[in-house]
Amino acid sequence: MNDGLETLRERLGEGRVSLAPEDRRPRTIDLWPQALGWPPGELDRRLPSAVLTPRTEEEAAACLAWAAERGAALTVRGAGSGVVGAAVPEPGALVLDCSELTRRFAILEGPEPVVSVSAGMRGGELERRLNALGWSLCHQPQSLEDSSVGGWIGHDGFGQLSTRYGGVRRQLRAVRVAGLGGAIRASSADAQAGAEGTLGVITEATFLIRPKPAGRRFFAWAFGGLDEAAAFARRLAAAPPPPSALRAYSPVDRLVHSVSHGGGRSRLKERLEAALLGRTAWLYALAPLAGRRWTLIAVYENEPPFGDLVPGAVTSAKPIGEAAAKGWWERRFKPDASRLRRLFENGCFADTVDLCAPYPRLAAVEREVREAVEPHAFAFAHLSHFDPQGACLYVTLAGGGGPAAHAAAWSAALEACLRAGGTVNHHHGVGRAKKPWLANAVAAERLGAWRREKAIVDPRGLLNPGLLCP
Repeated sequence: MNDGLETLRERLGEGRVSLAPEDRRPRTIDLWPQALGWPPGELDRRLPSAVLTPRTEEEAAACLAWAAERGAALTVRGAGSGVVGAAVPEPGALVLDCSELTRRFAILEGPEPVVSVSAGMRGGELERRLNALGWSLCHQPQSLEDSSVGGWIGHDGFGQLSTRYGGVRRQLRAVRVAGLGGAIRASSADAQAGAEGTLGVITEATFLIRPKPAGRRFFAWAFGGLDEAAAFARRLAAAPPPPSALRAYSPVDRLVHSVSHGGGRSRLKERLEAALLGRTAWLYALAPLAGRRWTLIAVYENEPPFGDLVPGAVTSAKPIGEAAAKGWWERRFKPDASRLRRLFENGCFADTVDLCAPYPRLAAVEREVREAVEPHAFAFAHLSHFDPQGACLYVTLAGGGGPAAHAAAWSAALEACLRAGGTVNHHHGVGRAKKPWLANAVAAERLGAWRREKAIVDPRGLLNPGLLCP
């Protein structure tokens, strides 16, 4: 293997093929919370045998040709910000790090405005370059600064403005993919979105772009419960044009985020947080003090007066001004991965699961998931990514007890979602975290199409082994 790597090193250049532990170890995991709790032995077992870092489409193709010739398994990695373990390699695999595929950026002429961009470019960099020219991608996940174009496509991602603009698949116009053997081929959004790198390595993508919004308006309402908030959100999501962002927060979710973002961070505050998470019964006892009020926030971009857009009078909707919506907008890109790691170091865990359900089932899914998780962790939720059919139920799981309690809470949440008629995957992807629930996480016809394609383009299963397509 090392002799072969020397040949590849000559092709890619110095520093592009590494056996150094300091390069391999950071690429053992992504931001999958369950992997953050792994013991050193499991991390050592997953250590990639080498890291390949191409800078161009041609170099990526050369890596794939080399892998095909030697039967070497490759785990494709973008920015490493995924939360379901899709970038965690099988033992002995090599990691193909695509984070330096960043050279391409071109706005193309045609019947609609589009941008062609390299798959390794980070979302924040792409959006800034578009904004400087008066454009926007209007795809803005919370991980905008830490996620890549290829990762968005591989996980079939959604951004915070999806109620109006849809997910990445709706905005994607074309994809270029490097396959085993080194050939570059054009592919479609439907073929690649969500396939998690199992069918080829995305090297470039072309997206629809829109004029950068010139202004925004912010709104918030209070409701007596989830059902009322979801019913009002459903009407807003169906009214043309819908709000760009639409989110509903439970009283506990609202309180937790208020405490978390208020007063700054300190190690003392984190130790107190860890102490509480070790006693989740106390948290459940205190939860009723947060009240019963659900808060719905909406952000409209470049719209006529809001009164023209409200679909009729809703007596249960109590306007509460714009502060809640503005506050969310201002802090929406501030995830703290280092804080999450410290939480695990303190013997606790925190995770999120992106469930979804049609409107008639949302309340039942939320209730059953919360009740199922209670013996293992503290759980609370908010709703986001509304569309005319339903919404994403974004559940936070947090507690003490280490990896065993974490795994039990995760499993309880997904099993409860199934029983209540929901789906266990909305926009995070499947990865390793949800593979036991694959039959529910991905539509059968879609999974079948991927597996048929896999049998043609990668019959030996060299690309991202252990994921969607065995």
